[in-house]
Amino acid sequence: MSRVRQLRALVRKDVLLEAHTKETIVAMALFALVSMVIFQFAVGQRAGDSSLIAGGIIWATVSLAAVLGVGRTWVPEREQRVLDGLLTAPVARLTMFMARAIVLTLFLLAVEVVIVPLGIVFFTRQIAPSDLALMAGVCVLANLCIAVAGTLLASMSVFSRARELVIPVLLLPALVPVVIAASGATQAVLGPGTQLAEYLGYCRFLAVYAAVFSLVAYATYDHVLDD
Repeated sequence: MSRVRQLRALVRKDVLLEAHTKETIVAMALFALVSMVIFQFAVGQRAGDSSLIAGGIIWATVSLAAVLGVGRTWVPEREQRVLDGLLTAPVARLTMFMARAIVLTLFLLAVEVVIVPLGIVFFTRQIAPSDLALMAGVCVLANLCIAVAGTLLASMSVFSRARELVIPVLLLPALVPVVIAASGATQAVLGPGTQLAEYLGYCRFLAVYAAVFSLVAYATYDHVLDD
């Protein structure tokens, strides 16, 4: 079986499993929704121009929701005791990594379909239709960064007894640059006047971040799950 078919089979397996159980994406969406409502009551009515903080609120919420999704990585396989069988299957470790990153990206996109419009409604007064396309670009790049970093760190702690504690400790510091850059790009779009040059600068940073973590995963992932 080619790697493309293996990748497609792994992604399909995870998507169908989530569609059946609805454990991860529902938890992520509910957590993000409650967080956005809390932020609305906390600062939405008090800030003079909430558009200046909308990006930070949106991406802080997404990053915290992502911790829930990353924490569920490999959990179904461990609970059903099929992880050892999956690891001994003739599938490249890098293919497994790509499948997990793609699935996590899809989960994040599903959450952002709800959270980003809600953040725009709560914290901005008006937005041009063309700005929605720019926001979509930020979401794709930021999700790629979160998915690559999260999948790598989750796989490093898959056999840890305290993985529920280890993942947030490892992941949240790694996501600080992503939150800063994504928030800056969002503010450049949602703030007073679209700052295209600033937006492109933050997007380039996100692309470099994703490339760096992808290279680290490419160089080390064959040994991560074995160790």
